[in-house]
Amino acid sequence: MNHEDLYQKSIDIIIKNQNLTGAYVACPTFPTYNYSWFRDGSYIAYAMDLVGEYDSSAQFHSWAVDNINKRETQIRLLIKGNLNNYEEVLHTRYHLDGDAGIDYWENFQLDGFGVWLWSLYEHIHLSGRKLTNEMEKAIELVSGYLSMLWQEPCYDCWEENRNEKHIYTISCIYGGLKASDLLLGSNSFSGIVRKIKNLILKEGVINGSLCKYLGNGEVDSSLLGVHFPNNVLTTRDPIMRKTVKRIQSELYKAGGIHRYTADTYYGGGIWILLTAWLGIWLVDDGKPKEAKEILDWILSRADTEGQLAEQYDDSLNDPSYLPVWIEKWGASAKPLLWSHAMYIILYRKLNPDR
Repeated sequence: MNHEDLYQKSIDIIIKNQNLTGAYVACPTFPTYNYSWFRDGSYIAYAMDLVGEYDSSAQFHSWAVDNINKRETQIRLLIKGNLNNYEEVLHTRYHLDGDAGIDYWENFQLDGFGVWLWSLYEHIHLSGRKLTNEMEKAIELVSGYLSMLWQEPCYDCWEENRNEKHIYTISCIYGGLKASDLLLGSNSFSGIVRKIKNLILKEGVINGSLCKYLGNGEVDSSLLGVHFPNNVLTTRDPIMRKTVKRIQSELYKAGGIHRYTADTYYGGGIWILLTAWLGIWLVDDGKPKEAKEILDWILSRADTEGQLAEQYDDSLNDPSYLPVWIEKWGASAKPLLWSHAMYIILYRKLNPDR
């Protein structure tokens, strides 16, 4: 299999696993991931826009808009500050028909809604399509929701550390609110956007590097998101550069990237989507040769059917946890649509005229 094959296969896998409702299933063969996350879906939709599959992306955004607008009453109460308990917040994962799951999950996560606003902006920009009244309503609801809750501790993008304020999450809110103002032609959230960036620079930096969450100096690969897609810091910023250098030195092993050093989920292996994320940074930093090496490594991880998993066990932080998770949920999720989406994004970064 070559890159052209995997590129097309990745598109096919995503299209095949988009529900008629527009939702992208996180992984069709992994029961725990038989849901749609705003986070995963927003990156997947962006990948579909990059390859010209605008109808696919539009269907996802329509699903997201419907999901948000039918919860208008709930969201408006939250915007007014009527938060009695954290079961009232918007859930992070949904059944493909849009219903929220009734089983327990780490639902209070804000990053996915910020990424969705960014993804919708990119969809409108790349496809040339127009905002509908229903889209505008959903944008206003989500933006109000994020602007009210952005300072609240919540679960991170790994669905851990409930009581912390995570730099990746905060940066997603930054990127989402900036996208909201661009979409609506307003300046409604510029003040909050400035506050968010100031918070990141004043409290989210330890020894010149971004931290995993406020007060914790550990590095986390999700911090790559501070640059892409949220553009809080550029490749020229010394804080961002030092952060990426730490990611490369502390989390880059056996050709791929770990989430963080203490990760034990499936033993704490190396992740395709994170490795592609580093490749995206390298392209933006003017290092296409190094990014191509990452693209080649991802190709080497694809199985004979062109499927990419969530993570691989070539390098584990703690091998004793691998059998624990396999017994609980089975082998690591494959194909993971977010992995395929990030491969597509990196491929297109390296081949913009494809």
